[in-house]
Amino acid sequence: MNAMAELQRGLNRAWHTVSEGWTQLRDRAANAITRFNPVNREGEVESAEDVGVLRGARWSVLAADVQDKGEELVVRLEVPGMESDDFDIAVVDDTLLVRGEKRLQREQTEGDYHIRECAYGAFQRAVPLPIAVDQDKAKARYKRGILSISLPKASHARRRKIEVNS
Repeated sequence: MNAMAELQRGLNRAWHTVSEGWTQLRDRAANAITRFNPVNREGEVESAEDVGVLRGARWSVLAADVQDKGEELVVRLEVPGMESDDFDIAVVDDTLLVRGEKRLQREQTEGDYHIRECAYGAFQRAVPLPIAVDQDKAKARYKRGILSISLPKASHARRRKIEVNS
């Protein structure tokens, strides 16, 4: 086999590996990618024209884990830079909806941003739930940038071991 054919085969393998990696990343992050919309003091979403087209990020990843702990599901969302009362949480059908607003602190009177990758504004993140839950007994806690939501399973959705008699 000549050197060019060997080089071509190596490049094809490398391209396939990179392409597969990007595909997996896109598939895993598809639900986590969240749009942030700038909000004015009255809580209304502003258009790009109203805010002079912000240079900051308008999209960000709000990564989530959904863990089945037997009697309950625990959903953990990475949402740094917020306060516990900034969230509006609800269960609609088989989806957990987390809404909120991440506010940009505008206390600085001097200096400019050179890089602004953090997203600010109103957002909504929908997390599909694998099983029915009792939303009336749900509890949420926000600590160190992690929003943890405990969702007890609905009684009809809980697993029950059935004994086999001989």
